Amino acid sequence: MKTRELCEKAWQEIASHFLDFKVIKKGQTLKKISKNKDLTFEIYFQTSRYNYSCSAEFSVHFSIHSKSMTKTNMNNGFIYGGELESLIDGGRVFRWFPLTDASYQYSVNEIIELLKKYILPICEDFEDAKTNIKNILNRDAKSIALFYYIYFFDGKDRAEQYLNKFINQSNLKKRFKGLYNSLENVAKESIDINVSEFLGANTIKFAYLNRIKIEE
Repeated sequence: MKTRELCEKAWQEIASHFLDFKVIKKGQTLKKISKNKDLTFEIYFQTSRYNYSCSAEFSVHFSIHSKSMTKTNMNNGFIYGGELESLIDGGRVFRWFPLTDASYQYSVNEIIELLKKYILPICEDFEDAKTNIKNILNRDAKSIALFYYIYFFDGKDRAEQYLNKFINQSNLKKRFKGLYNSLENVAKESIDINVSEFLGANTIKFAYLNRIKIEE
């Protein structure tokens, strides 16, 4: 069996356990729309560029996008997501699941288990924005993208609370605060939130322009 065919076989087997998701591109993408029709939950399988006849592997990604956020050009509609292992444990490295020989069934079964244990509950949580945001604010702030989600669906004050928690828990805390303070000396019309000098810099610019305070 060719490498691509082996991957497609695995994806379709995984998809058969998630009937609420629409199967796209022979199983490479699984999509589900939220009950209010605004959110899109997507599971995506990425093949390794190093796959060849004797070796096949792929990684698993998950993302959530909002139609209403997209319309207002808020963070390109992106709410939350990333590579599966990073979502389960932010300290883990990028993971490839092998399909060669005996690894095939083990990998397929493990992915099904991980998606059911971690991803399906996330989809369920995001069905209720009010309760979900309350729970997010009570946990560690692990994703800067959630700042935009909170800002859009629950307002400035909660978003400010989350962003400050994220910054204070980040290894880039000094850099974030340094950038924010430096913007006081820059004309607002010259601040480009589409340019990010480092990961998260565009969010700091957005916060400054929207008068969201960052604690000293």
